[in-house]
Amino acid sequence: MKLIDIIRISQKNLFRAKLRTALTIGAVFIGALTLSLTNGLGNGVKAYVNDQLGNLGVENTLIIRVKQTQQNPVSTDVTEYNPERQVGTFNIALLDTSDLERMAKIEGVKEVFPDRLPMLDYMTAGDEKYEVAAYQHVEGLNITMAAGELVRNDFPNGITIPQKYVEPLGYASAADIIGGTLTLGYKDSAQTQQEVEVTVVGVQEQSLLGNTNIVISQGLAKLILDDQTEGVPALEGKYMNAVVKYDPNYSEDEVAKLKERFETGGYGAQTVQDQIGMISQVIDAILIVLNVFGVITLVAAAFGIVNTQLMSVNERTSEIGLMKALGASRRNVFAIFSIEAASIGFWGAVSGVLVSIVIGTIVSDLASKNFLKDFVGFKLIAFPVVPTLVVVVGIIALSFLAGALPSLKASRLDPIKALRYE
Repeated sequence: MKLIDIIRISQKNLFRAKLRTALTIGAVFIGALTLSLTNGLGNGVKAYVNDQLGNLGVENTLIIRVKQTQQNPVSTDVTEYNPERQVGTFNIALLDTSDLERMAKIEGVKEVFPDRLPMLDYMTAGDEKYEVAAYQHVEGLNITMAAGELVRNDFPNGITIPQKYVEPLGYASAADIIGGTLTLGYKDSAQTQQEVEVTVVGVQEQSLLGNTNIVISQGLAKLILDDQTEGVPALEGKYMNAVVKYDPNYSEDEVAKLKERFETGGYGAQTVQDQIGMISQVIDAILIVLNVFGVITLVAAAFGIVNTQLMSVNERTSEIGLMKALGASRRNVFAIFSIEAASIGFWGAVSGVLVSIVIGTIVSDLASKNFLKDFVGFKLIAFPVVPTLVVVVGIIALSFLAGALPSLKASRLDPIKALRYE
């Protein structure tokens, strides 16, 4: 019997019991729809995150902080008290100039400077004041700009601001605010209100990975932070993080060894990509939980396929006996019933994936016009060809395996006994 004849017979027999087959395909459809949508959501978010990471720059940069020994309240470790250990807010261990000097001597380190995080009260262009947070510029950092350029360390009083501040500050567009003068307000170490004038040199596009804080030069960050910590022994000359530059030609193994040297010295070391890359881990964890529901549905559908095919074998026992009597081999019978089972998976998977693509496209369009309108290039739900095909092929394979037992039973029927079956 030719393959085309086997496929034709299996498709003809598939809908003999239309309601039963349709319900089984429906169960596969629901599982395929769930898996396709959750994978589409994961592909969309991860593609955006990877794109942002690829544009982030600062590949040869480590963020260093003192290992935290009192940060985890549920830790079972007992740590000996160190009277030299200096801590700041929330009992977080701080770095000082001696730490920076030690880091500079670690093999592979090219440059070390403190990561200053001044506390700002507001930013204003006139009467209205808006709360704002700032971080200092790191050489090599890439941020997608809506207008202007990212602040550099040779812009002493230059800043870049997120796009969300443009209209509230009284400007019609990102381009209009470039060159404009703003005022940053903060409290000094004596809690006296201070202000400093700055010039806008760039406007950052909105991003899920940040771009929500203003970026200021290292010089301006030092000026403000020194003003805020002067005369406060617990804070003066202390920093939560340090930024370390290493050879940009380092391999992954060399970067890993450099991190180990910092770990040995009592510091924690992460690349910027490590810090932001945790977003992908959180996304993966959420998607695994969501995919479990799709898998459970598919497993239930697989049992449905087994049941459907076993009933079909029982109903067509005499027909199977006649086929064998006319020369059909065990392999032919097995193939007919296996292809029937795989066809249930095929139609359920294809319909589920197609409907998920329609739903995903509609949801993505609505999202991009509403709550994601500020995130340029973010497609919430994406359906790359290869992952989509993997879902379809995987469901077909599962359906084929589910139909293997009934197909094997059909192929082993004795033709004489089958012909006598009523």
